[in-house]
Amino acid sequence: MRVLKWLVIVVAILIVAAIGIGFVLPDRASLERSVVVDAPPATVYTALNGFRQFNHWSPWAALDPDAVYLHEGPPVGVGAKMSWRSDDPSVGSGSQEIVETVPFERVRMRLEFEGFDSENYASLSLEPEGEGTRVTWGYDTRFHGDLLGRYFGLMLDGMLGPFYERGLAALQSFVETLPVEDISNLEVDVIEVEPRPIVYLSAAAGPDDAAQVLAAAHARLAAHLAANGLQRSAPPIAITREYNEETGAWRFDAAMIVNRADPPADEAQGIRSGQRYSGWVARAAHTGPYETSAVTYRQLLAWRSAAGLEDNGDSWEQYPGDPAATEQPSMYVFWPIR
Repeated sequence: MRVLKWLVIVVAILIVAAIGIGFVLPDRASLERSVVVDAPPATVYTALNGFRQFNHWSPWAALDPDAVYLHEGPPVGVGAKMSWRSDDPSVGSGSQEIVETVPFERVRMRLEFEGFDSENYASLSLEPEGEGTRVTWGYDTRFHGDLLGRYFGLMLDGMLGPFYERGLAALQSFVETLPVEDISNLEVDVIEVEPRPIVYLSAAAGPDDAAQVLAAAHARLAAHLAANGLQRSAPPIAITREYNEETGAWRFDAAMIVNRADPPADEAQGIRSGQRYSGWVARAAHTGPYETSAVTYRQLLAWRSAAGLEDNGDSWEQYPGDPAATEQPSMYVFWPIR
């Protein structure tokens, strides 16, 4: 009994000591790892400013191929969220959501892990380095007084550091396969558009007469609006139905967004009514003559590829100003994405 008594005393002392030490341990822990990627900051940032590409380089994705992932919110930027659920304890279940972005410099995410009450943030910081970009992946967690969490913090770097190193190596390999196109000056937003009533007519043109054919089509639509008491509620648009990159042949619908939900058509004149696409789009601004818009399209395609987004319908152009303008956007390209 005496031995048992002393054993209980020793255990009690150890417990008290562990609790006492826990109170003086740091209430937060952090780690960082970095790698240099042979790609410009704009490309790297675009790949990281959302979660569509995450599993191409995540060190945890291969641990459980049966894990279930759910994307919520906007496709990119603040509010983009990815949740995961796995029966593998090394993957677990949780979510991460982008809470802050600085274009070409930083993406910050809030992470939640099922069964844990800690406050967790990860960040991906970018700095130009030579011809490439230094990517620093950081992690910061606060335990809010949880003693077991504080002890876990002592082991955080050793446990999580190797995963970060593998992830950055995979990120380096992945990003370096993305299209080589300078997108640093591309003005692109991701927005959600509502359905809008339109009147439209179909047309076709080649590279030499596209502007004239489009202008004539919009003039016919303007006359139709005037004859039917309709008003245009947005700048004119052209919805691309088919484009041949080799010949420049363009098949499109010239359209006007109007102020009535059920605008009348004129089948005899080839004028129809319908609805414009609704959903998420990438909107890119083009400044300057229309003839140089091919550069904007190439940049937008490279951006979409880097972001890991897919087509979700026919793109359209909107013409808010003078096509010859050199300072203000003369055209916006809207590309449906998912």
